[in-house]
Amino acid sequence: MFDRANLDSRIAFVSAGFLLAYGFAALLDRVGAPERFVAAAPPWFTVLALAALGFLLHSMRVSFYYAGGRAVPANYAGFANAAIAVALLLPFATRLAGRSWSVGVVAGAFLGLAGAALFLGPLLRKTGVFSVSGLLAARFPSAAPRFGLIAAVALSSGLLAVAGGQMAVDALVDLSGAGRAFAAFTIAGAGLFIAGPGGLGGAIWAAAAAAGVALLGLGWPIAALGFRGELPVDLLGGGGWPEAASLLSEWRIMPAPAGVGVELGATIAIAMGVVALAPVLAPAVTTQANESARASGVATLAWSLIFALLVAAAVAASAVSLAASVSGQTVERLPESVYAASGRGLVEICGAKVNTPSQALRACAAEKIPPGTPLRPVDVRPLDGDFLLGAFPGAAGLGAAASGLLASAIVGLGLALAAVGLQACGAAVGHDALYRLRGEVDLTSRRLAITRLALIVVATGSYVASATQMVTPGGLIGLALGISAACVAPSLALAFWNRAGDREALVALLGGSAGLAAALLLAGPARKIEAYALAALAGATLGLAAGVLSGLASREEKPAAVAFVRRVLRGDGQIVTPDKGA
Repeated sequence: MFDRANLDSRIAFVSAGFLLAYGFAALLDRVGAPERFVAAAPPWFTVLALAALGFLLHSMRVSFYYAGGRAVPANYAGFANAAIAVALLLPFATRLAGRSWSVGVVAGAFLGLAGAALFLGPLLRKTGVFSVSGLLAARFPSAAPRFGLIAAVALSSGLLAVAGGQMAVDALVDLSGAGRAFAAFTIAGAGLFIAGPGGLGGAIWAAAAAAGVALLGLGWPIAALGFRGELPVDLLGGGGWPEAASLLSEWRIMPAPAGVGVELGATIAIAMGVVALAPVLAPAVTTQANESARASGVATLAWSLIFALLVAAAVAASAVSLAASVSGQTVERLPESVYAASGRGLVEICGAKVNTPSQALRACAAEKIPPGTPLRPVDVRPLDGDFLLGAFPGAAGLGAAASGLLASAIVGLGLALAAVGLQACGAAVGHDALYRLRGEVDLTSRRLAITRLALIVVATGSYVASATQMVTPGGLIGLALGISAACVAPSLALAFWNRAGDREALVALLGGSAGLAAALLLAGPARKIEAYALAALAGATLGLAAGVLSGLASREEKPAAVAFVRRVLRGDGQIVTPDKGA
């Protein structure tokens, strides 16, 4: 276990290294270095630095690999968890900027995060398990429900790992001009370097470092414009936000509000998915005691709100700045950055993706817009919120260094989600499933080898998905939340019911899986987050109802269930024997 002075000195050293590197990039920008190099250097440095940090924290101790040594201070665990939480919301950044947080996807995410951070996370720390799948395996020890639930946890975690990796790859490709295949290989390798040698300990400390990079990358442009009085939106509400919301709606990159019933259903389903999500619960496991886990939960919520507000402000300000830069301009006199972005497929000018002003003239002529006609903001349309987030420093005229730093923030957040998702998936397979199956007599080295093999398999899938763009990060996150809500959350709720046993858990798992699959098939090709959420809600309702009915129909006494619930909720919580490797 680190003593606090040693820990603080290491954190100060890492922080100084990041600040010196980013300060050097800003200096290069000031002395006239090529803008493309200045913008590309910080995100690539971030990838290498986070990978090196994870690798240097390598360990063969089970307590460190699967539980971070139970030594991560509460404030750092909460800071790291905020990076994971905000990474989940990055594909839905336009919802943060342009819609109410009181109901819908954002509200559900924060409700679920509150439940995970303030209740379930501290409960996992109290019981001494390494993960939510470990808790469920201890509660429902029969083979069928246990392996089914572990598979659901591993699948949802693996999907999040792939989503995080693709977010980082997209940021490198779109914002630094990197080749997709090379960027995908680098991010997949970096995720393995973080989670492979150091396990959860390495992943959590890398996520904390990524959170620091994100705070600087998102906060610096907003603070700089705010001090100069040039920030297009009022950070705490009011001015600029309605205009940004209107632009996002006109550009069709923010979905129109659904009905109240749909929004409410999405809120409930997303909350259920987040509260049972293994990567969101993982940081609490690394804290020193139950009280530390609760304190880390409070820090998680506070930092997540700050990060969400910064992301929302960056997207809204970027939208307003972009509209101001193109409004009233003729098509051949748009900013060079707009033509460059359109050539990379990120912006449409008069409904087309063009590389040059002459191509833009032809595209606008096809839309019956004569040469010399002043353009409207709707004539230059970004294709997604990711572009607006990354383009904020450029749209505001802050220079290449600020652009590189904000790209570093997105890359760091994506890599943090990828690393923690990898570790949660590997731990579910290598520890909660195979190790426990062998009667807890397996060698530590073999257990870690199996876990790392699972990491390699998922990282390979992440590389393929990122290189081919066969899926989208938002779709993967929606599916992961759907699996968590429909397949894991019902059994997690039944775990605290005295009348629930292995049969009830299996019935709930099968009902939730069948309900989720059927609802997704009925939804057809519509794969918005609301479609996943409503399908998950249908599955969770069916699964929970089946489990409850099965429990009510059972007349058997379940002393093991009674003892489990009593010990977890009102006793010492020690439901598993201490791990021999810990």
